[in-house]
Amino acid sequence: MHGKRFLAALRFFLACLLLLWAAGCAGHWFTGETPAPVPVTILFFNDLHGHLQPFEIKSGEGRQEEAGGIARMASLVRQIREENSRKNVRTLVLVAGDILQGTPMSTVFRGEPDVECLNAMGVDALAVGNHEFDFGLDNFHRLQTLAAFPFLSANIVDRASGRPLCLSSRTLSLADDLAVTIIGVTTEDLLTTTMPANVASLDVRDAVLSVGEVYGRVHSRGPVILLSHAGYKVDGTIAMALPGLTAIVGGHDHVLISPYQQVGSVPIFQALEKGRYLGRVDLMIDPVSGRAVVADHAYLPITDRVASDPQVAAIVAAWQGQLGDRFKQVIGRAEVFLDGERGRIRYEETALGNWVTDVVREHTGAQIALINAGAMRTSIRPGPVTVEDVFKTMPFANELVLMDLTGAEIGEVLRRAVRSSRGDNDGGFLQVSGLTFEVRDHAVENVRVGPERQPLQSGALYRVAVTDFMATGGDSYTLLKGKPHIQTGLPLRELIVDTIRRRGVINAREEGRILRRE
Repeated sequence: MHGKRFLAALRFFLACLLLLWAAGCAGHWFTGETPAPVPVTILFFNDLHGHLQPFEIKSGEGRQEEAGGIARMASLVRQIREENSRKNVRTLVLVAGDILQGTPMSTVFRGEPDVECLNAMGVDALAVGNHEFDFGLDNFHRLQTLAAFPFLSANIVDRASGRPLCLSSRTLSLADDLAVTIIGVTTEDLLTTTMPANVASLDVRDAVLSVGEVYGRVHSRGPVILLSHAGYKVDGTIAMALPGLTAIVGGHDHVLISPYQQVGSVPIFQALEKGRYLGRVDLMIDPVSGRAVVADHAYLPITDRVASDPQVAAIVAAWQGQLGDRFKQVIGRAEVFLDGERGRIRYEETALGNWVTDVVREHTGAQIALINAGAMRTSIRPGPVTVEDVFKTMPFANELVLMDLTGAEIGEVLRRAVRSSRGDNDGGFLQVSGLTFEVRDHAVENVRVGPERQPLQSGALYRVAVTDFMATGGDSYTLLKGKPHIQTGLPLRELIVDTIRRRGVINAREEGRILRRE
């Protein structure tokens, strides 16, 4: 009898516990209320590359117009944040990597102005890009210390200890039981797209597995955004592996993914480069399930029609004052358009590539000059040329190196140069002087050397000029790594400045050095 009473009491107690649990987890079922979705706005940009000041671009109608400017972007961010605040909407600002390297201000001051502007803007997280290491690992850590926001990467570790280089994610609370998590990831090509000496103590792990490990730990708390500097192809692979991701905000490709691309169930975004657009994604989050959907999205152009934020404009002006006018000095004149646009110089011969490699070959006395296209970042337009124009075109402190290579080794180097397709934007594609060749289906044919265009001899030795970046295995030129070489001590960028100043005029053209037969 007592046993039956005990069992009945136990069943009653368990039933009460179940009712209490149901009331806590689904109290709205009893009241008939539907919990209101939680709105969140994500603002983002990628591949700023030091472009804190506005710059000129060519419009669709062929006119020159102004674009970019971090003070204008900060003003737009502030405006959206204030509008959202009045509506009780949370605003997050994310940067998908490569804030450094591309302008004199960023180069001379090694990224400090860039970080100071992002601090003033109120950035919430940065995915570590490969160019964050362009001034060495010590400078990377210095910028981390200066930043009021975390540098995120789930897949960069210290090679010796295996410890993460930085945080893998940041979780931001939205309500008592709801948060949004940002996971960072970096290109697996970091060790070859950065000066190897700058990242010699680091290792890069598989992007998909690394993100998956972090996602497994954090996804129960609410929506997860991947902030990626791994490139669109890798982003797509991650999207297929982790369909529960809310969105991927990407970088590294320098493309505008508009409208966004849906890979499986995951939308992928990317906002071109150099602060030309501010991306916006409006999310609606179910507070019960934690699932989020994209309610709206847009890419907002940063033009002279956007007012500048006074605080950020003052920061830029102060750094510009320290820089002075030395970069504004006119050193010569370009008679032609010297094309350094990514879509061309990383796939085919251009007048800029011909001119730069000719200067290198003639100055060093080499028979052949090979310069990776990624060393040249923008075009030089017809008209006056300033020191700043050269720094924007060639932002890296590359030095010239001489080495003797056999014809067979040169052939292998050329095969590496043409392995990618146009859409890959491969910075390892080569601009050349002193030789010509043809490309058919990623194969190199009919390589000829010198003004007489003699066939390349496999066993013959040739004196070749390259950058120190290539000589240490950069852009996957592993054949060159460890080869005997001569350090000229001559910085490529300074050679170009001095040559323009001495000659006064730049005049170059395409000559059929690289012929594609596809």
